[in-house]
Amino acid sequence: MTLRLICRSLSILLCGAAAVHAQPRFAAHEIATGLRGGYQVVVADVNHDGKPDLIAVASNLPELLWFENPTWTRHVLASGFTGLINVAATDLDGDGIPEIAVASGFSTRPDQSAGIVAILTHGADVRQPWTVREIDRVPSSHRLRWYTDASGQKWLINSPLAAAIAQPPNYDGATPIFAYRAPEWKREFIFSAEHGVVHAIEPIQGMLCTSCVLSAGFAGIHRYEHANGEWSNTTIAVGDPTPVPKGGSSDVAVGRLRTVAGNGQDVEITILAAIEPWHGNQLVVYRLDGTGKRYVRKVVDSTIVDGHAIVMADLDGDGTDEIIIGQRGGTHRVWIYRQTSIDVWSRSTLDDGRMAAAGCAAADFNGDGRIDIACIGTATANLKWYQNLGRE
Repeated sequence: MTLRLICRSLSILLCGAAAVHAQPRFAAHEIATGLRGGYQVVVADVNHDGKPDLIAVASNLPELLWFENPTWTRHVLASGFTGLINVAATDLDGDGIPEIAVASGFSTRPDQSAGIVAILTHGADVRQPWTVREIDRVPSSHRLRWYTDASGQKWLINSPLAAAIAQPPNYDGATPIFAYRAPEWKREFIFSAEHGVVHAIEPIQGMLCTSCVLSAGFAGIHRYEHANGEWSNTTIAVGDPTPVPKGGSSDVAVGRLRTVAGNGQDVEITILAAIEPWHGNQLVVYRLDGTGKRYVRKVVDSTIVDGHAIVMADLDGDGTDEIIIGQRGGTHRVWIYRQTSIDVWSRSTLDDGRMAAAGCAAADFNGDGRIDIACIGTATANLKWYQNLGRE
């Protein structure tokens, strides 16, 4: 029986068609070392030359750095920071060079966290230090992301780790989420369904929604949308059912799977991949059940140590996204998960012990049409890009 006929017999359920060819090979290239407290890597064309550069956030360095593609020359965007924790980049004025939002002064104790939010703008030479304009201070400002609503308006979303009065380990209290719009940068409150730690927010376009923001935290995974002048939220999943502070979700990504429907037609299914619980040990995949109303939770791997990086990208060009996971603890490995059959994912190693990945990103860095990977390590204090060499 052919693979397509097998898939047909399984109706709309996922099939292993995406896993019949060889996996791509990768070559690791170290860009930088000495990035103490390496935490986040962001892809952005900083110098408007059409090549994706990398912005590196290292929490224990006073400088915010960027590395220029293709030589990966090191430049300083701005200095004088303490507790750097997150950046987000987007072009607001249409000049082809991004404005960069920065969160610093971070502590896991909200009462000890300044939570400084600033906007960086470039001068005549992007390789020289940028201008820093502070726009707000919110205790434990932790995740910054640019969100574009259905009307095309851009918002800066600021998600604190927890409420201003919350204390570890349970971080009890309602956790706010804030938004800002240029040029006033006035703080606006988003109607929040969060309680306790909110570890991640991710803007999504074209999957699950026209344009929305996903959150992951103690209260699970939620979807936030702005329409008709109001914010709304929807609960997608409650995450790991273990009681706080071990339950809920930590990081979330969205991807696509190609499969075959009962009528033999190729279809695309949207899934969510999450690390659970907070800084957790599980890779979890969510997909809608047959009713199309409830997300089914499937634990793919429960052996991760301090999971902190998750990305979905189509690494082999087959229309199905792979899942990239980085663990800060344990063996400091980066893994790639690939769907091989119904609800089954195979794991391969991208980096074997030399990358304690706190953050990863995916993009075509060398213009060869293949999606590459970049990761930044905390304990390993380094930044690497992994060149996609194509299938074996």
